Amino acid sequence: MRAYLLSVLVSIAAGVTGCSSGTTTTYISGGSATNYITIHNGSIAVHAPERADADITAAGDLSISSTSVAVTGAQRDLLKHYYSTALALRDHGIATGNAGIATAGKAITSVASGLISGNTDKIDSEVNASATKVEAQATLICTDLAALRSTQETLAAQLPAFQPYAVIKADDANDCQRDVRDHHRA
Repeated sequence: MRAYLLSVLVSIAAGVTGCSSGTTTTYISGGSATNYITIHNGSIAVHAPERADADITAAGDLSISSTSVAVTGAQRDLLKHYYSTALALRDHGIATGNAGIATAGKAITSVASGLISGNTDKIDSEVNASATKVEAQATLICTDLAALRSTQETLAAQLPAFQPYAVIKADDANDCQRDVRDHHRA
């Protein structure tokens, strides 16, 4: 069984915290700091150190500290893209969590079945086949993270008010891909 199964399950538990209240917190981590985006009530709050939240709506509206920020049409399009990419990241995170839960269930079933039947040889292959689905979903998260970073950088360059909210670091998407690759080899 792949060594990262436990870490995936821990990530699932952390990632789905708050889902029932209409608020989903998507943690974007990298390096020595953890930055995050909160999805709530139809908008996204981007948190920056020692700053009021920047809220982005599906319509591409931006407000900081509950004050609307005037944006051009091109900036609004970027804000809409940022919003939709953050939602995709959340959705792929949930799908990864569900795949992780299914893998854990498969592992328990396979171990029990293998021990009862005495056929323990197929436990690894059954669990590994299920774990491949988790890896595929995790790769989507990394792709979303890279897209969110790219949009964030364009927004920060074109919209000075957004610059402090460019919280995703350059290495985050690369670290994400490396982590998925490393867990695959384990």
